[in-house]
Amino acid sequence: MALYAFDGTWNDGEEEAGQESNVIRFQEAYRGPVCRMEGVGTREAFVGKLLGGMARVGGRLRLHEMLRKLDRNVACGDHTIDIVGFSRGAALALHFANQINEERFAAEVRFLGLWDLVASFGPPEQDLPIAWQLTLPDNVRRCCHAMALDERRERFSMTRVRPSREGQSDAGRLQEVWFRGVHGDVGGGRSPGLSSIALCWMLRRAKEQGVLLDEGRLRQYEEWCDPEAPISQPGDSTKDLARFIHIRDSVHSSVKPRGWQGGRCHVDPPSGVMIAKD
Repeated sequence: MALYAFDGTWNDGEEEAGQESNVIRFQEAYRGPVCRMEGVGTREAFVGKLLGGMARVGGRLRLHEMLRKLDRNVACGDHTIDIVGFSRGAALALHFANQINEERFAAEVRFLGLWDLVASFGPPEQDLPIAWQLTLPDNVRRCCHAMALDERRERFSMTRVRPSREGQSDAGRLQEVWFRGVHGDVGGGRSPGLSSIALCWMLRRAKEQGVLLDEGRLRQYEEWCDPEAPISQPGDSTKDLARFIHIRDSVHSSVKPRGWQGGRCHVDPPSGVMIAKD
């Protein structure tokens, strides 16, 4: 059993302490082999880095590399895998699961963990229509998606995981939950107190599926959780629209109404939404 990890844009695993993405922290707690791809845009020089972060540069290459690694691992007898991804890496992770299903690899995805899936690979005014497959494929046993409640910036427009079949529910396999914070507060790299909440929730869901974890790491991450930690700057709340929260959505139990606080305009969920507990 191995973990296939896709990090967010420009995340290369060399971040300073406290600024690591949740992909890095998840793999540090994972007890098993890890195949990791750093974020889109990390392998190029400055200009290429910008293009790589905003466009498709590197994305397809990373997927092919992961598929080659998977092919070798399956040939060695590894038929149960786990996948995690953050931001545009989450889009690659979901597409990777679909590729495994379409190309009929003899591998089941036991757990697919996503933090704030962003499928756009271009600036808002030139969004590139890249044909990522963002449905939940039949080979995934359980998929969990942590979404950023306070993110407003258009370049981080979030995509929901699509049902495997039109008109059918994947309620038994798919759980999407809103968490307090902006993009980096939920996926890691910004507010450790907030990102640790989304991380621990994801680790517990993985553990329920039989994923073996380092209990010491899990306890350490739990100590970092702080639901009162300030959110990072989400953009201009007077111009940027808040994300849409449906009445049937689930919000994590750590989310409390804040309104205007600390110079930030927080997005409070509507009354009546489902509360997701740990």
